[in-house]
Amino acid sequence: MRDAHPPSLDAGPSPDSAAGRLEGRSTASYVLLLVPLVLLTEVVALELSLVYPALPLMAAEYRTPAIGWTLTVVSLVGVVAQPLLGKVADAIGKKRMIVLAAAAFAVGSLVCALAPSYPVLLLGRALQGTCMVIGPAAYGLIRDLFPPRIVPVAMGAITTGLGFSAVTGPLIGGLLVNAFGFRAVFWFCLAYVLVLTPVLAFTVPESGVRLRRRVDAVGGVLFGAGAAGLLLAVGQGGAWGWTSARTLTVLGCACALLVLFVLCELRRAEPLIDVRLLTGPALRWTLLAAFGGAFAIGGQAFVVPLLVQTPRLPGYGLGMGALGVALFLVPQGLVGAVCGPLGGVLARRRGPRTGLLVALTAFTVSAGSLAVLHAEPWQVLIAAVAQGIGFGFFFVSVSNLVVEAVPPTHTAVSTGMMGVASNLGNATGVTVLGAVLAQHILRAYPETGRIVHTESGFVLAHLLAAAAAGAALLVAALMRHGRTPATGGAGAPGGPREQQISASPSQPH
Repeated sequence: MRDAHPPSLDAGPSPDSAAGRLEGRSTASYVLLLVPLVLLTEVVALELSLVYPALPLMAAEYRTPAIGWTLTVVSLVGVVAQPLLGKVADAIGKKRMIVLAAAAFAVGSLVCALAPSYPVLLLGRALQGTCMVIGPAAYGLIRDLFPPRIVPVAMGAITTGLGFSAVTGPLIGGLLVNAFGFRAVFWFCLAYVLVLTPVLAFTVPESGVRLRRRVDAVGGVLFGAGAAGLLLAVGQGGAWGWTSARTLTVLGCACALLVLFVLCELRRAEPLIDVRLLTGPALRWTLLAAFGGAFAIGGQAFVVPLLVQTPRLPGYGLGMGALGVALFLVPQGLVGAVCGPLGGVLARRRGPRTGLLVALTAFTVSAGSLAVLHAEPWQVLIAAVAQGIGFGFFFVSVSNLVVEAVPPTHTAVSTGMMGVASNLGNATGVTVLGAVLAQHILRAYPETGRIVHTESGFVLAHLLAAAAAGAALLVAALMRHGRTPATGGAGAPGGPREQQISASPSQPH
């Protein structure tokens, strides 16, 4: 896998990514700037983790068995929003896009809190899904504003926030739902962004880096519709039937739209996504590894709670309730919160690929150990801690790998593509492992909807998660990109280092 950077297709002079950097400030001032950015980025994880405890009450309120769509619609909108709005962020300013996305999220929260019917609730959730662009825009803003030496660690702080939300989200959501009902969750989301957005708007400066070209709306529609269709087919294939006309039609249309998107982008002078950049070795293998890691994350997040809540049976099952799952999620989230900044430090000193190797190794060990040892709480706890280590290192590593692979003007849209790969990997993991467990049922209780799966089903599911993480680990081990210390984007194509070389008369163009 030869490391190469495709040429930039930007028209006109390349912007200087060092312009507007906040150099020469104290560490405390950088931290103060980072805090509101990290906290506002939290809505990406909170809008899901807060809603999980409310799902049963929402299903009863709206009398629908399809309450899962309240989660699916967020993912579908996110898949569309991340690359398209990421491109808009590169053009109009990352901070401005963060504020606009937060405003849309606030409107969506208000709609959900007041929703008189299920379709209105789904509309509100769709508006909330636009918050998925906040993460890519935040990564781009950090790259543009912070000194290169701080960028890898600052991205680790974003991951720290995400790890913390994995702990606090279910707990806060459970308390709010128990005390005030499910609508309190959305009122909390509304208050959260209304407090933090003005703080960010008045304390964090805007980036001066701009992509001086028009936004390819047609390409955005083609890619968004194709990616959303692919995610829909993967997520609903088990329920619809993998060979049903509906699944095959959605999958075929999605693939056709994505092929049409690639053909159109290759012909455009100003494409939404530079396909040559996307398919270059550095970004291509990073996205593939991100898909495999996300498969393991999503699959394990789905399977482990079922294992924990399975009644005690010979050789497996812990017989714990929903609250018992938190006994494993809290340590996992705390470990992930600690490992986020450590991943940033490791990226700065040894290269972001090293952190990705640590993450994927941890995912492989976690899933592989559960395939063998799953009868006692301490065995599941060790696997959860390993999963937390992987979680902390994973997101900061892939984010730094993307930043190192693309020019400053493509940061938000490229990290948006990382989000798309992660969403697809997560959905595929849940679907595949869910299908495995569905084929291994020990007994079912139709009157309550409770299903008890066989031990062999859990073993096979964990082995598949370990295989996906292991395959991603092999990709990361072979790729050449990310082996040198992270530069915070200064060494990426179009960055200051490349511009300096290009400007030197002694170097060939």
